[in-house]
Amino acid sequence: MSGTYSVVAFASIGGILFGLDQGNWGGAIVKDGFVANFCGSEEACQEADTLPAEYSSFLQWASGLLQLGAAFGALVIAPTMASRLGRRETMFFGCLVAILGSVPLCLVSNKVVFCLFRGVLGVGVGHVTYSLPMFISEVAPTSIRGALGGMFQFTCVCGLVLGALLNTMKSFSYQLSFSLPIYPAAIVALGIFFFPMSPRFALMKFQRLGQRDVGVAKARASLVRLRSDDEKAEEELQELVEALAQASEQQPYSTLFRDPSIRYRVLVANFLQWGQQFTGVNAILSYGPAIFKDAGVPLDPLVAGAIVNLFMLLGTGICLAVIDKAGRKLLLILGGSVMTIALLVSTILAKLIFDMGHDVAPDQAARQEALGYCLFAFVCIYAFGFGPWGTIPWLYPSEIFPMDVKEKAMSTSVFSQWMANFVIAFMVPGQVRSWESWGTLLFYSVTSLVMLIGVMFIVPETKGVKMEDMETVFGSRTTGHSRENLIQHKGQEENLTGQPQDKALA
Repeated sequence: MSGTYSVVAFASIGGILFGLDQGNWGGAIVKDGFVANFCGSEEACQEADTLPAEYSSFLQWASGLLQLGAAFGALVIAPTMASRLGRRETMFFGCLVAILGSVPLCLVSNKVVFCLFRGVLGVGVGHVTYSLPMFISEVAPTSIRGALGGMFQFTCVCGLVLGALLNTMKSFSYQLSFSLPIYPAAIVALGIFFFPMSPRFALMKFQRLGQRDVGVAKARASLVRLRSDDEKAEEELQELVEALAQASEQQPYSTLFRDPSIRYRVLVANFLQWGQQFTGVNAILSYGPAIFKDAGVPLDPLVAGAIVNLFMLLGTGICLAVIDKAGRKLLLILGGSVMTIALLVSTILAKLIFDMGHDVAPDQAARQEALGYCLFAFVCIYAFGFGPWGTIPWLYPSEIFPMDVKEKAMSTSVFSQWMANFVIAFMVPGQVRSWESWGTLLFYSVTSLVMLIGVMFIVPETKGVKMEDMETVFGSRTTGHSRENLIQHKGQEENLTGQPQDKALA
């Protein structure tokens, strides 16, 4: 099993790439060098509520184009690459593109060129966030698939925290900040092919090419390295060969909507990705420091943001520790409840602070500061509750889809993640301007409640269910090769591992 842990640990470095990019943006764009290069030395460039319209639009597009690039990469390019070449190859390509997009961000001062390469970086990030959860889910044993699959989000939050902490240093320039994703991308690109391919993909690829014996040999070699136990590897190989024996033919996109079982899975996977963003996480991460500043909290905004990220890391770590025992659904409900309550209380506190105004009397200043600290505490509680919602919407889609539609189905969920990210990024500034911080918090407390109710009614539990047995959770398929059809045809031929086919599918 040590082989599995090392593979997952190394692959999860790609999550740090994602987290560093998400964590460095807010800190990098307030650095003096960045403001001087892209806005000028005007006093209006220093405060969020007085930014020149052209500069504000530039920031909006520079942020949004990364998300659009990621959505494009995940939907259009990555599925074909992952299906034909493999999961490792898709991660490798994504890392190279991320490096290509990151280097110019440290060098250019032209707004159009900067935005262009933000989009290029996004394409790379889209490939990594598409292929990494898929790869981890396919190499992880069922009993600890949740914890290992959640490593992607854990390393992502580690990247968030690292980026936020580094940006608190005055000497850490915006160029250094934008260079951060280059380092994990280079590590993954240089090392990913030293680790075994997904055994499931090996079987599918070579079965599709008419070389089933080659696929079995490669899958066996992967499982021996991953499990470090020849007997367990052979047993798992037997199960995979029989489960995937008739699933090599890739199903068309229409299967995602025609087959009720697959359609249900697509609905849930996309709901979770949109739901993750509509819990308000981007509003908190992007505008939390500004809200604390307005509330009179005597903390550096970047330090406050870093503390919030640390609470998110704590919540994510606890989620990973218990996910394979507590299950996905329960943790989503618990996390959603914590977030909804914390946002509601934060709304009340923000409204009280807003009603007091900026120029409060000296005797009211202490009360405003106390309310500000309470607001900060509840935002930290919110970030802690976000742990399961940061983890499970990435894990869940990677484990529920059968191999003959997996690349296509997962592309829709990752596309949803990035489009939701884009929509929220464009909504939040307008919300803060029109509704103030308390109104924005109220909106996301309501949407968080809606997501919580949705989980209760439409998201089934997948804890302990083998990836090839998800029909027991989502219902039998009407297209492709269902598990039931495979069982009916067992015994008709010898499987390629040399064991009678009816042994493994009892």
